[in-house]
Amino acid sequence: MSFLAERNIELDIKRDDLIHPIVSGNKWRKLKYLLLDAQAKNCKTLVSMGGNWSNHLHALAFAGKELGFRTAAFVRAHKEQRLTPTLEDCRQWGMELIFTNRVDYAQLRHSFQWNHFSEQFPNSYWISEGGFSELAIKGVEEIGQELDKHYDHIFLGTGSGATLVGVAKACPESRVTGVAAFSGADYLRDQLEPYLKPQSNWRIDTEHHCGGFAKSNSELELLVNEFHQHNDVQFDTVYNGKCLLAIKDAVEQGRVKQGDKVLMIHTGGLQGMR
Repeated sequence: MSFLAERNIELDIKRDDLIHPIVSGNKWRKLKYLLLDAQAKNCKTLVSMGGNWSNHLHALAFAGKELGFRTAAFVRAHKEQRLTPTLEDCRQWGMELIFTNRVDYAQLRHSFQWNHFSEQFPNSYWISEGGFSELAIKGVEEIGQELDKHYDHIFLGTGSGATLVGVAKACPESRVTGVAAFSGADYLRDQLEPYLKPQSNWRIDTEHHCGGFAKSNSELELLVNEFHQHNDVQFDTVYNGKCLLAIKDAVEQGRVKQGDKVLMIHTGGLQGMR
C-alpha cells in the first residue's frame, strides 16, 4: 500500500481470523477460559446478549453446540423482523433467541438484572455482552506469547474493549490503539481504565466509526477493496476495515512515524459481511 511504502513503515497483520472458520479471531480467545469455567462448574446452559450481527453470539452458538451446551441469548431486536444471517445461524445451531427492546437490553448490562433472569435458566452460565470479563482478558493476553518481535504500534478493532485490555497488558512496551467500531464510545475510557492501571500505553480511537456500528462509507469500502486486491487479505467493514482506516490516517498525520513497526490484529468477524 502506497501510504506505507512511501514512509518506509512496516505493517504486519496477525491473522487471528484463521484460528477457526467460525469461532475465529478474538472470539475464540475471549470464550476459551469462559467455556472451561462453565464446564468446570458443570453448567448446562450458556446465556449471553448481543445484537443482530453479533460476532460474539455467532461464535458462542457454534461453540456451545460443539461442546454440548444449551445456548440462549437476549437480542436487541424486534421478534417480528426478519432474522439476519447471523441470527439464522445461531438459531440453526440451537440457540434460543429472546428479543428485547433497547431499554430492557440496556438494563441487562447490569449484573443485578441477571439475578432475575437466572431463574429462567437454572444451572446456567452468564457471559456478558461481547464476552467481556477477566477470563476473556486472560485469553486475549496470550497474543503476547505469540509475537516474535517488538512493535511500536498495535492496532485492533474495539467493541466491548476486552481485546484492547488484553493486548495492552500483554504488550506493555507497545502503543496499543483500539479503534471503536461504533459511535459514542468515549465511555469506554473510564470503563476500561480500572483494568489497565497503572499502564498508559493504550488509547481508544473514536474517530473512525464511519457513522456508527455496521455503518460504512465510500472511503472505507475503497480502502478495504484496495487492500484485498494488493494483499489477498479480506477485512470486514464493521471492525477490521475501520481499524485499517485508522492506521492509514495515523500514518498520513504523522502519529505513526517513518521506520515504525506496526501490527494490526485481524479479529475475524467476516460473517457479518453477508
